[in-house]
Formats: sequence, C-alpha cells, structure tokens
Amino acid sequence: MTLPADTHRLAGAPLIIGGGMAGAALALLLRHHGTPAVTLVESHAIAAGEPPDTPSFDARSTALSAGSLATLARLGLLEAVLERAASIETVHVSRRERLGITRLHAGEHALPRLGAVVENRWFGHVLLRAVEADPAITLRAPARVTGIRRHEHGYTATFDDGATLDTPLLIAADGARSQTRDWMGITARHQDLGQDALIANLGLAEPHGNVAFERFLDDGPLALLPLPDQRQALVWTGPRDQVDAWMALDDDAFLAALRQRVGGASPRLARVGERHRYPLILTEACGQAVPFGAVVGNAAHTLHPVAGQGFNLTFRDLALLAERVGGQPDPGRLDRLSAWAAERRRDQTDIGQASRWLPELFRVRHPLFAHTRQLGLLGLDLFPAARKSFARRAMGL
Repeated sequence: MTLPADTHRLAGAPLIIGGGMAGAALALLLRHHGTPAVTLVESHAIAAGEPPDTPSFDARSTALSAGSLATLARLGLLEAVLERAASIETVHVSRRERLGITRLHAGEHALPRLGAVVENRWFGHVLLRAVEADPAITLRAPARVTGIRRHEHGYTATFDDGATLDTPLLIAADGARSQTRDWMGITARHQDLGQDALIANLGLAEPHGNVAFERFLDDGPLALLPLPDQRQALVWTGPRDQVDAWMALDDDAFLAALRQRVGGASPRLARVGERHRYPLILTEACGQAVPFGAVVGNAAHTLHPVAGQGFNLTFRDLALLAERVGGQPDPGRLDRLSAWAAERRRDQTDIGQASRWLPELFRVRHPLFAHTRQLGLLGLDLFPAARKSFARRAMGL
C-alpha cells in the first residue's frame, strides 16, 4: 500500500523507518501510550489484508515469552496471535549423551503457558492488520528514505519520491545493516560466528504435547518448537560446512540424521518441509540514543537463536521506549532517550552474554567440566526455586 505524501499531516509525528516486527510493534505501542500520530515506513510492498512477504516476515517462527504475550494482550492482539500459534506449556532442556535434564512447567508459575510459537508471516499479518486499522498510523509502503538532516527541533527525512517530512523523533528499525543508524552517526559491531541456523518445519507422527525441546549437541544447539497442526519448528545451528552437509541431504537422510541427534527426546518425526539457512552474525550498535533519534530491533542488537530470546528482548526495549516517550510533546529529548537506553542496558547485556556463551558452554568436553554442567541441569530439575527463578527470567517476568 502506498499513501500519497502529505507533509502537513505527517509533520510532528514520530517516524519509524522499517516496517518489520519491531517497527510495526513500536508504532502500536506508541499509540497505546498516547502518541497522537505515528508514521511507519517500509521499503517493501505490503498488500492490505494479506500476510506480508518481506524479509522481516520470512519462513522463520518466533517464540514469544509469557512477558511478550502479556504485552500483546495489553495491545488487544493476543487472541489474534494465538489463532495460529502453539502454546509452550513445558520446556525440556537436555545434553546429548549426558545425564541431566531440566524441565520448566507453566503450572509451576500459575500460568496457562510459558510462551507461544507463531510463524513470522502470521505474526506480521496480525501486527500490520492492527497498524492499518488505526487511522492515526500512516503506513508508507513501498517507500524509501534517501537521506535525513538533523536540525534544532528534530530530523527532516527525504523520501525517494521527493517528499520531505519533519519529525521530532526518528526511529531506526531497518535491520542489522541499518542505513538509518549509520545516518544518525551510530556505528555497530558485527561478529560473524562462522555458523548458520538451519530452519525448517517438521511434520510429526504424534502430538507434540505443547513441549519445546532444547537439545545441546557438540556442533551446536538444536531447538524443536511446537507449532499448530501437529508440527514443530526446527532451529538447528552448527558450523557453516556442517550446515552445508545437512542442506545437501535428501529429506529421508536429513530426517534420519535429525532423529539420531534428537534421540527419544521428541515426538516421532514424520516429514520435513523446505529448509532454509541464515548466517549467525551478531550485531551490536555502539549506542541507541542520539538527540531526536533511537535505534531498536536488529539495528540495535541481534542474538544467537538459542533460547529464542531475540524478539522478546526487543519487545521489552520497545515497550519501555513507548512508555517513556508516548504522548510526550517532545519525545526526542536526549535526556529522556538516554535514560531509556541506560535502563535497558543491563537486560540487553545479560541476555546477550547468556545467548552468546550458553552454546559454547555446552560444547566444552572436559570430563570434570561436563560433569559439573550436567549437575547444573539436574540441580535445576531437582530444586523448584532455582528452576522458577531461571524460568521467570527467560519469560521476561
């Protein structure tokens, strides 16, 4: 959908560049917190009423934590998301060929679910349908911002059709290689882990029981997440040459290799859908706030997919940002944006470090260390207080 340029109507509204999950969610959160108008810009075409076909809403699935589901409920979107999502009622964590298993259960926290898994295209459909239903959100798609200029009251953005727009708050939500972030003068570090994530949907020969499996292997972690219709979402990470070998297998051989690594931890696998791969390149912006500007989503940070914390961390960033600036007459004040970034830094650092080092921790093969690690898993399973604390942090509670 492309809307004609109307600089008079758009002037003064926060401008979000990037209409993926982070950008769309932030637009809705800002409106929820009283921002009278928001402009959302996406470079790819978006067909009204149809699931989006953009890089942000690709073949992957997102594991939404209980905290993220609570935020969606406040936006009035939880029921729509759950229409095509599978609840996570139990998380099963194990290490191949070692003793030690821990299980996290929703019932221990008096919750109906620990989280839910939704395919990105449906999640995007729900978010963008809500964006389109709000007359105070102007969606410009396809449209590109070709440059920005900062002045004493905010930014002026120039579009590829020649239109210009003044905004008191510019949000970079245009991905890990964000051009907007670069224009703001914020640099970023990119670390190629030399690994890829192989993504596929699996058909099962029996119900999954709403259990999510995290299996640590010598070559990297493997996650099996429940999906509707007796399916699972596979996220299997490993060195790039190993992923080359997995991708080259025919479906039967691939399922055999997967069954061998999963063992009896998962329901019986019956078939595999189309396989995709994504390089694991960690991004960290060297700052997230400048006068009249903020950096969010993958433009701010990306994580290793272990434990599925990426979007949940972003959602917490967005929720606090909207709470701090929503409805404010001067949302781009540097002291306000800097305070938001500082308040979010601890959570970002902790989750980033855990996601980065957890897979490496489980790859160490020294017998003494491996034994201690397995005792840690057993300890989580045997001591409810420790397990509950770990689970509540993972759920964003």
